[in-house]
Amino acid sequence: MPHSLTRSLPKINGFSLHRPRLGPTFLFLAILLTVSLFFVWSRLRVTNLEYDISSLGARIHQLQQENKQLRLEAASLKNPARIEHLAVTRLGLHYPTPAQIITVE
Repeated sequence: MPHSLTRSLPKINGFSLHRPRLGPTFLFLAILLTVSLFFVWSRLRVTNLEYDISSLGARIHQLQQENKQLRLEAASLKNPARIEHLAVTRLGLHYPTPAQIITVE
């Protein structure tokens, strides 16, 4: 059996036959696999980032709506007529009489 491994290959039409070299083939396949995996990873990353951007856009919209409602509530709470009504009804405050007013010079 060792004799068959050392036997030289015949020549056909001036070309010598030899065993194919698998090293370059495996190297090419390894590079192809690496590039393919990088492409798939980058596409997954882009898809995940697009999902994150969409989620953050929805969150921004929600917070803008909440901000609008809070501004409206703050404006209604600052209404002078409302404040006067609360001062009179809840706190029992009244406008001072002219005799209670002291002018400081």
